[in-house]
Amino acid sequence: MSWCLRGVSAIVAVLAAGCSSGKPAAPHAEAPAHVESPKKEAELTTVKLSPEAVKRLGIEVVTVQTESAAATRSLGGEVTVPEGRMVTVTAPVAGTVSAVSAVLPGARVTRGARLMTLAPLASSERDQSIEARRAVNAAQAEADTVRRRVARLEQLLKEGAASARSVEEARGQLQVDEAALNAARERLSAMQKGPVGPQGEIVITAPLDGVVQSMSVASGQTVAPAAPLVQIAQVNTLWVRVPVFAGDVEQIETSQPASVKRLGGSSAPLLARRVTAPLKADPAAASIDLYYEITAAGTALRPGERVMAEIPLKTTVQGLVVPEAALLHDIHGDAWVYEDLGGNAYARRRVQVARHSGDRAVIARGLTAGQKVVTAGAAELFGTEFGAGH
Repeated sequence: MSWCLRGVSAIVAVLAAGCSSGKPAAPHAEAPAHVESPKKEAELTTVKLSPEAVKRLGIEVVTVQTESAAATRSLGGEVTVPEGRMVTVTAPVAGTVSAVSAVLPGARVTRGARLMTLAPLASSERDQSIEARRAVNAAQAEADTVRRRVARLEQLLKEGAASARSVEEARGQLQVDEAALNAARERLSAMQKGPVGPQGEIVITAPLDGVVQSMSVASGQTVAPAAPLVQIAQVNTLWVRVPVFAGDVEQIETSQPASVKRLGGSSAPLLARRVTAPLKADPAAASIDLYYEITAAGTALRPGERVMAEIPLKTTVQGLVVPEAALLHDIHGDAWVYEDLGGNAYARRRVQVARHSGDRAVIARGLTAGQKVVTAGAAELFGTEFGAGH
């Protein structure tokens, strides 16, 4: 045992001697990065404006209050083309189709745009065009002849070799011929503006502004009368069909608009107003179809797409309410508002929207009663903060 203690003492002595050898300790490694003058996150979202800038941007604020808002129910819906806005263009006569390569399904067309041409198998349309041009040429020649005759008779009247009566009769005939010429020109002009081309072909045009949904013919194909050629859908406005359980229809507030949002989308919801539509129901699902109209300009919604519709109910609930105009949405779909801090300072706050009730939004988290948020000018503040307003 004694030799073990002596060995341990020797090891301790060696270690002590090494620690007290007088050599300097190794310096601490320098941190790879450091932040100078760090700022809090709240300070990064504060925008301070001059009084002139506040006036120029038209800033308006409202106070967040606890109010009664309509309760809502989220239901699945389907985007559809309004009734009467899906038009199928048919062939007016039997003929051969040509010049359809520029018309593709999905292409946007305007009213009156040329879709294709149809060469009739019968020559009646071509004969009408040729006859109209022949009538104009004949009336022009007749009028020129009578005009020269009037000029000769007027000269002979001055020389005393013709009577005044013959000159008057020639002038009357000239008026009749000029009227016939004008009528022939108007008839030819109307035919040229119509669907018949110079060679007798019929020009098929778009009856409305919309998107080509389907094409039923190809160039060179011969079609029968009334054969479907192309289908065009008017998509400036779209309907959303929302199936509702028959027992819940009486609970829905029909005077308030619904909020429609794409499934999984990050964009702001769209307001959709209730419209009168055909009475449709599904007996298998015990549901009744309600229809809401949205303006599709600038949106990516497509007919047949499934969406989420937030339908207002007749019952109300209490909640923190702000106008929809106060909400801003970033590219990730997060909702923000600008709080008025006073002194022309505005702070961007993230909020969580519980539901939408018409032109108001019920806030679940992020605000308290009494705070002031910006309504008019909120988008301008957002652009100013991120540089677009500079």
